[in-house]
Amino acid sequence: MKFFRNIRRDFFKNTSSLKYLKYATGEIVLVVLGILIALQINNWNEWRKERALEIKTLIELKKSLEANDYEMVQDSLRRAKWNRSSDIIIKALQEGADYNDSFNIHFHNARIPGTNISLSTAGYENLKNIGYHIIASDTVRNGVIELFEIAQNNLLEEMEYFESFQPNRQTQIDQLFDYDDEKFDVHNPLSIPLVPHNYTSLLDDKTYLAMLKSVKVQRNIIGTMLLRNLKETQNVLALINEDLESL
Repeated sequence: MKFFRNIRRDFFKNTSSLKYLKYATGEIVLVVLGILIALQINNWNEWRKERALEIKTLIELKKSLEANDYEMVQDSLRRAKWNRSSDIIIKALQEGADYNDSFNIHFHNARIPGTNISLSTAGYENLKNIGYHIIASDTVRNGVIELFEIAQNNLLEEMEYFESFQPNRQTQIDQLFDYDDEKFDVHNPLSIPLVPHNYTSLLDDKTYLAMLKSVKVQRNIIGTMLLRNLKETQNVLALINEDLESL
């Protein structure tokens, strides 16, 4: 220890050595500061790239949700039209109303269960590929995940379940009706009036009446879930818009 103390004393007595030490210390401080600044700049650049990717991802999600919002609103309008047709036919059969060819389009609408809505998942699939972490806001991220993984999946699963009843219903329809193909409309190809083979016997067909009521009930179940999904979609859209404004 005495040996090293002597070296240190001699070193500090030497003015040139002291100047060199100060210079070396300054060099080290500058190098360290340079490294820290470079790291900070690099971190800032990475953060900026992530935010740019987040904005792009949120815009893609917004496009999907806006498309879904529009589709669900349109489906709700179609569903209301199908329900009106169901009510017209059910009332006519229960009251024994005389046949009118205006019933034909209602026969067609009344059999539609409303299980063929198409919802976009493109924005969500893009998010999954990039990674959920890219959305910095916990509220937005959790809202998006819950919407697509829970609400939308539940809706589509319920639609798939009700769709499984359709083959038997289609067989029943083919036995009771003919298709008025002369009134085929290229602008509305899925809306072809149905003409009953025997309207009088249809009045006494309890199975057909029960089927109409079953379709309406299932349509309304899907409609209730659809409206709930629409509300959640609009809530998540509002969160995304707020996040995009802040970014």
